[in-house]
Amino acid sequence: MRAMNISLRQRIRGLPSGFHLLMLSDALSGLAMGAGYVSISWWVVSTGGARDMAWFSTLTALVMLIALPLTAPLGDRFPKNRVIAGGILLAMLSGMALAAMAWFGFYSLAWVVASESMAMFAWAIVFPSMLSIASELVPAARLTDALSLQKSSQSVGNLIGPVVGGSLMAFMPAWLALGAYAILLAVAAIGALRIQIPPRDLADLRDESFVDQVRSGLRVRWRIPLERSWAFWGLLVMTAYLPMVVTLLPIKLHQLGLPAIWLGACEAAASGGLLIGSLWLTHRLLQYCSRPRARAFAMWALAAVFLVVALTDSPYLMLAMFGIEGMLLSITMLIGQTHRTLAVPEAYRARVSAINVLVAKLGGMLGPALAGILLASWSLDGVYLFFALFHLLTVPPMLLLPGVNRFLGLSHDEVKDWYLRQHPEAFEPIAPAAGKLKQPI
Repeated sequence: MRAMNISLRQRIRGLPSGFHLLMLSDALSGLAMGAGYVSISWWVVSTGGARDMAWFSTLTALVMLIALPLTAPLGDRFPKNRVIAGGILLAMLSGMALAAMAWFGFYSLAWVVASESMAMFAWAIVFPSMLSIASELVPAARLTDALSLQKSSQSVGNLIGPVVGGSLMAFMPAWLALGAYAILLAVAAIGALRIQIPPRDLADLRDESFVDQVRSGLRVRWRIPLERSWAFWGLLVMTAYLPMVVTLLPIKLHQLGLPAIWLGACEAAASGGLLIGSLWLTHRLLQYCSRPRARAFAMWALAAVFLVVALTDSPYLMLAMFGIEGMLLSITMLIGQTHRTLAVPEAYRARVSAINVLVAKLGGMLGPALAGILLASWSLDGVYLFFALFHLLTVPPMLLLPGVNRFLGLSHDEVKDWYLRQHPEAFEPIAPAAGKLKQPI
C-alpha cells in the first residue's frame, strides 16, 4: 500500500491543474452514472421484469449507436470541456424526467426508453471528448500516467455511485434515487466547465463539413488493418461481455430474491477492482512482463471469471468475481487505450475514439437483443453460460490481431502518430460529401 501511495504521488506530480479538474469531473460523472445505472436498471427490472430489461438495454444502446457517428466530431470541432459539460447537462434533463415519472407513479417502458434515450444521446456527446481530452492537457510522455489517473478517478466515482444508487433504491422511493442522479450530473457539469484546456487552431476543422468529419473518422478506422481487425473482434467481445454485466446481472440478482443493494455492491466491486488495477496492479504487472503478455493474461483470466459468474448462485462469490473482473479489465483497457490514443494524430482523436465507443455500443445493442431472444426459450442460467462461453471464444482472435504485439511493444515516443507514419493514406483529406469526387470509406 505504501508503494501504491508513492507511485500515485509520483504520477500526479507535475500534471497541470486542468487535469486535476478533469479528474474531479470524471469522479463526479462516474458517481452519477453509477448511481443512475443501478437506480434505473432496478426500477425497470423490478417494475417491468426481464423482458422490459432486455428491450430497455437494446433500444437505448441503439440510440447511442445512431448518435455516436453524428456527435463524434464535436470534440474536434469545439473546446472539449464545453462539449463534455453540455452533454452532462443534457443527461441531467433525462434524470429529471425519470425522477418526475417515478414521483407520479407512472411507469411505461416506451416513456422510460424515450427519457433514457436523451441520456444516451448526451453520453454520445461526452464520451469521445472524455476519452481524448487528456492528450490535450498533458505531454505524450505523461499520457500513460494521465490515463491511469483518469481511470482511477472514474473508478472512485463508480465505486461510490452504485452503492449510493442501490442504497437509495433499497430504502427510499425510486424518485429520490433518480433525483439524486440528476443533481450529481449538474455538479459534474460545473466541474467540467472549469477545466482549462490549451488553445488550438480549429479553423481547418471548422472549414471541413460536419459530415466529412464523420466520414474521415470512420475511414481512419477502416484503412488501418490493425484497427479494422480490432474493431471487428472488439465488436464480438462487447456483444458477449455487455449482456453479462448490463442486462443479465440485474435479472439474476432479482430472481435470487436479493435487494437492489446487491446490484450496487457488484458494480462497486467492479469499480473497486478497476481502481486497484489502474493505480497499482497494471503498473506492477508491467514491471515483470511485456504488454502483450499482460494483456493475454488479463483476457484469459477475465473469461474464467465470467464462467464462474455464470455457474454460481452465491452472491458473495459473484461479488468477489466482479472485484477481480474490474482489476483484469483495467489491464486490458490501459494497455490498449494509451497506444491507440497516441498513434492517432491529435486533430483526429475525438472522432476516432468515438468509433471505439461506437463498437462497444453496437455490441451493447446486439448482445441484449440476443439475450432477450434466448430468454424466451432458455433458462437464465443457460443464457448466462452461453454468453460466458461466447466471451471465452473471442479471446484467441483478440490475441492474434495482425501486428498487435509489435504495436504494443513500441515505446510511447515511438507510437506517437504511428498510424500517420505507417498509413498516411488514411488521413488524406477527402472530397466534400456533396462533391463529384468521393473517396470510399
